[in-house]
Amino acid sequence: MRNNDEIVDYMSEMENIDIKSFLFRILSKWYWFVIFGFLGLCMGYLYTKRKAPTYNMTTTVLVKDKDNGVSMDKVFDGLDLGGKTSVQNHIFMLQSNVLNQEAVNNLNLDISWFCSGIFKDNELYNLFPYNVILNKNAKNLKGVNINISQISNSSYWLEIDGKYIKNGINYDFNTREKGEFGVPFESNLFNFTITHNKDFDIQKDKQYYFRINDVTNWTSFFKGRLSISQVDEKTDGIILSINETVTQRGVDYLNALTDAYLKYDLDAKNRISDNTIRFIDSQIQNIVDSLKITGNLFTEFRSKKGIVDLSQEAQQVAERLKLLQTEKELAQRKMDYFKNLQNYMNDADQMKNIAVPSVLGIADAGLNALVIKLGELYNKKSSMSFVVKEENPAIKILNNEIATCINSLGENIKNLLQNTRIELQNINSQLKSVEIKLAALPKTEQQLINIKRTFDINNELYTFLLQKRAEAAITSASNVPDAQILDRATTDTAVFIGPKVQLNLLIGLIIGLAIPFIFILLYDYFDDSIKSKDDLDSFSKVPVLGCVSHNKIKSETPVIDNPRSEIAETFRGLRYKIHKINRLNGATVFAIHSVFPNEGKTFNALNIASILAMENKKVLLVGCDLRKPRLHKIFKHKNENGLSTFLVGHHKFEEIICSTLLENLSYVNSGPIPHNPSELIGNGEFKDFIQKAQESFDYIILDNAPVGLVTDGMIVGLHAHVNMFIIRQDHSKKDQIKFINQVKEENSLKQMSIILNDTIYNGYGSSYRKYGYGSYYHSEKLVKTSLRDKMFSGNSKS
Repeated sequence: MRNNDEIVDYMSEMENIDIKSFLFRILSKWYWFVIFGFLGLCMGYLYTKRKAPTYNMTTTVLVKDKDNGVSMDKVFDGLDLGGKTSVQNHIFMLQSNVLNQEAVNNLNLDISWFCSGIFKDNELYNLFPYNVILNKNAKNLKGVNINISQISNSSYWLEIDGKYIKNGINYDFNTREKGEFGVPFESNLFNFTITHNKDFDIQKDKQYYFRINDVTNWTSFFKGRLSISQVDEKTDGIILSINETVTQRGVDYLNALTDAYLKYDLDAKNRISDNTIRFIDSQIQNIVDSLKITGNLFTEFRSKKGIVDLSQEAQQVAERLKLLQTEKELAQRKMDYFKNLQNYMNDADQMKNIAVPSVLGIADAGLNALVIKLGELYNKKSSMSFVVKEENPAIKILNNEIATCINSLGENIKNLLQNTRIELQNINSQLKSVEIKLAALPKTEQQLINIKRTFDINNELYTFLLQKRAEAAITSASNVPDAQILDRATTDTAVFIGPKVQLNLLIGLIIGLAIPFIFILLYDYFDDSIKSKDDLDSFSKVPVLGCVSHNKIKSETPVIDNPRSEIAETFRGLRYKIHKINRLNGATVFAIHSVFPNEGKTFNALNIASILAMENKKVLLVGCDLRKPRLHKIFKHKNENGLSTFLVGHHKFEEIICSTLLENLSYVNSGPIPHNPSELIGNGEFKDFIQKAQESFDYIILDNAPVGLVTDGMIVGLHAHVNMFIIRQDHSKKDQIKFINQVKEENSLKQMSIILNDTIYNGYGSSYRKYGYGSYYHSEKLVKTSLRDKMFSGNSKS
């Protein structure tokens, strides 16, 4: 991994890169873009074919004002709460799990059938090849593909193949069993019966399979694809839309959801009326029994006592007593209602069943409004709790509204209870006065008044409750939902939304083209090799002497075997530049270096020596790599004597000089590998070797050991007038340039320069062919009798 400083340096270097060079690098790999672009198009086409078509279905719901219908409070008290129902409340209701689960339950989604296809399997809906009747009381593993192949009209093959994970249990199926149509198929994991569907035309070349579904998963499936939004801020309209691959199923789901929504809304509105009717029915039952008893008792008493009517005074006392007793009965019922309401207002479930105050003749507008509002808030919270969590801000706001409403209702009830107690005290006080007058009447009339009073009270209360029950029934019948469906979902209005062929082809093409582009970027980022002469000019403090093009022929000496080749011309260019930098009167010593092996050091040393010798200059090529010699292999000469044997004093200078058939070119092998190359080169004898070579040759070319691995090369370089470093294109790293720069800064070697080896014109950077010289080159086949074979005879001259 690069450290931070190296990354910063790299980014700084990247800023200096020529954009034109980068474009050339991209264009040089044009065939990559063609290949991957075509593959991207193919992938886009295959994706389109494998992707099931998706359609968008919509339905529109209009939320009406609250005052559009007949409400309980209006029927009883003429109270108009006014205002509008919040559209967001209805959106919350439509998003709830309760309604979505109810919609799913109304659809036949226990079984899904599929038909195999070339690119994708097609899902069948409503019309199936076979009917599958599940045994609800037995186990059926869900989510497993079960293949059905008909054998005859009476039997079929059931096949299950593949691995499934259900509830943490791994199932590995490789099942093939025979079943009978109309006969239950029973196993440890499956229990169902398959029958024919005469309405379906089965194609023999198609494979059909079905899957037993977990119906609860359909709720999450549809909710994930369902979109609910308000038409706009000024319109109380809601748009429900869903994206589905099976249009009819999407249409059925939207219609089932809106139907469940309207039913839920209507049931919520009828709950007050239903509670009122149940409450009145329970009260009427008790009153009817009392009314029968008191009626019979009144009739029998009159018959037995022979009393047809009361005296005028008795009638007045009876009327007054009945009126006070009725008022007391109503006041006591209000007292009981207030106490129950006080106990129930903190309980959402109890509040759902509470009757409205007006049923008991409580005409307090504020109390009616608060009871209705609290019930609505509890219903709203119940709907929202299926969609959002308790920590949701909307729930917190709703809880605050409920708390505020409960506080207001509590204060109201407290005041009403106090007023009712005072009312009861006044009634009881008046009753005592009337009872005193009653006691002054004859005993028979007193008994008749008491019986008649009880009968009249029950009769009036019975009439009152029947009236209220009729009003509640009218209200229930007149209730309508707070919303209505304007446009139901239909398959005719389904809109195709994908997959879009042109878009997928475009995306596939872009991705295909992006892959080689990104690869080139990443390769350039992580590849720190030298790409061109421009890289050397950017990073190197040492001048670039020249470039040597790629060797296209199988020869170590292309300047000899193919003198009209491109690479031979590049060596002639090097020879010209060598003459320009060589200003010595005497023999010049050139050291050919490389930082690491396999840079082409020996190849360049041999060809530079050869091209100089072709100018009638006496050239001596010396193998100075005493650790891994290679020069003797090229010249096909035994490495029994050479530089190492001269340095240890075993041979004289004249004895190690080898001649070649190329006039003016001689060479010295490295000799046997010593155990101490560095000490051997630095013992002073090498200097004597150089002096003797300068006396006999115009140029001495030293083929050196890699300077980045051993110190031999640096020691040899100290004896050279010119030190040339070989850098190989697309092989040498930029760290090697840093090493060469460091040697330059330390002034360790004289007159340093760089040769860029193995250059290939790849469309960017500076190279020899970039300037058009390649058009003058003529490729020649290597002659059958190679001059190199004749030249490198291995003969020595003394």
